[in-house]
Amino acid sequence: MSYLDVSKIRICKVLEDNYDIILDEYQKFNFNLTINSSLDRNWELWRKANGEVVKQSKEDDTSDTDWDTVVVEPYKKSHSWYGLNVDGTSIWDGAVIAVRDRSGLHPTPIGEEFFPKTFAIMKKYKEVSDIAIARFSANQFIPLHKGYPMLNRVHMGLIVPEGDITFCVGGEKRKWEERKCLAFNDGSEHTAWNNSDEDRINVIVDVLA
Repeated sequence: MSYLDVSKIRICKVLEDNYDIILDEYQKFNFNLTINSSLDRNWELWRKANGEVVKQSKEDDTSDTDWDTVVVEPYKKSHSWYGLNVDGTSIWDGAVIAVRDRSGLHPTPIGEEFFPKTFAIMKKYKEVSDIAIARFSANQFIPLHKGYPMLNRVHMGLIVPEGDITFCVGGEKRKWEERKCLAFNDGSEHTAWNNSDEDRINVIVDVLA
């Protein structure tokens, strides 16, 4: 399986229709915030989940990646701000805006401070599991991996550089576009590369499959 039909995922139209609002809030945020070291229960869940994804990807990977020589580690920058290091270099980091629990969708401290309009737009949609802003660093590569089949993941390009920057799901290559969504099942193998000199910024929304 590769990409999903975004016309059948109503969150995609919501995101595209509100691109300017989300971009404006991101530009005020821009990963520039005071470090918050308060208790962060989401970090343990995120660290465990991504550790399991890395472990499973190592076992299932059929690419040429030599996992015996590659060290992939989740890291925490601040409350609700996490990332992935490969051999000590950050290749990807993301700020979680909101997460859902049994009582509903709730903003994180970053969501409350920097993305109140984005959260207000998204909170009414019960299929939304979580929302994040993701930065894919310049001149980096994300190894082939797969996540959870119970989640469909939506990406909308906020800032997409020119050049060789590509996303690949199930062997099908696409380039992110600003103002446009693409979607895939997180259980499908996917990889990406950013061979440009600029970071790519997406909003990511997980939707229950």
